[in-house]
Amino acid sequence: MARAGNCRPRGRTTIILAPVRARDAEEFAISHLKDHARALPARLMWLVAGLLPGAAAAKLGAMLLGAVGPQLRKQRQVLRNLHRVLPDASPAELRRVARGVWANLGSVLFEYPHLEQIVRERISVTMPESIRARMEAGEPMLYLTGHLANWEVLARYLSGRGAGLVVVYSPDDNPVMERLVQNFRAADGSVYVTKQEALRRLTPKFLQRRSVGLLPDVRVDSGPSLPLFGSAAPTTTSPPRLAARLDYPLVPVRAKRLGPARFEVEFLEPLTADPAHIGKRAAVDLMCQFNQVLETWISERPDEWLCTKRRWPKTPRGR
Repeated sequence: MARAGNCRPRGRTTIILAPVRARDAEEFAISHLKDHARALPARLMWLVAGLLPGAAAAKLGAMLLGAVGPQLRKQRQVLRNLHRVLPDASPAELRRVARGVWANLGSVLFEYPHLEQIVRERISVTMPESIRARMEAGEPMLYLTGHLANWEVLARYLSGRGAGLVVVYSPDDNPVMERLVQNFRAADGSVYVTKQEALRRLTPKFLQRRSVGLLPDVRVDSGPSLPLFGSAAPTTTSPPRLAARLDYPLVPVRAKRLGPARFEVEFLEPLTADPAHIGKRAAVDLMCQFNQVLETWISERPDEWLCTKRRWPKTPRGR
């Protein structure tokens, strides 16, 4: 009886698990096909963009998404964010700037196949002498920027200068799209680390004195609420804490669009905390400074800021 009893669970297990595995495989296959189907427009877009000169591709992308973007659901979020930036603007003015946001994003997407040529032939650079000296000496820095103009151009430029670059980023939810984008990025030699992996992987041993690039212009609900355009905005304090751990200077840098597939890269002097502040207070002080830099950059060129996601909380909250 004991022997028979031992056989019955194994028999049941075989009968029960076989259809579960088949169902899992079927669901995986369907999900895989959906991911490929959703990525198909991007494949076609980049095929067309790659056949065009860089400037023509950027113009086409701006025209297409400048027309389609305002019809998308994300348009409402773009308008809400822009209202924070331009509180006195009329609804018509906000819609005009929002069209520019979508047009800039269209250019960014269509410029992917041309990143190498853009960095080689179609950018100008302004930087303080202190930054130039550090870069020429191969000294690593922690670069802070935002989703402005074309941040991919900025990463491509930085990867070929100074100590090399490790970029912290948010991967695409669609693994097929993620692979396509990473194929474009792979040519620059940078290392891309997801936000989820950053704290664990960004050690001196892993970095090997390479610089780090971060884009802390997005909402991080776990961070303190710091001033941004007159309202409290949840902001990460990871960049200054990481910079202190690595002994890297915090250097603001941005790309400015000068035209289709043409840019200026602008560096600022490193941020420094109030000497009276240490630890968490110093990190907050430095991110408040960076938010002020962001305000200046975005105010100058609001249509170059990718603001399709909610930056401020729905209801005000304290620090």
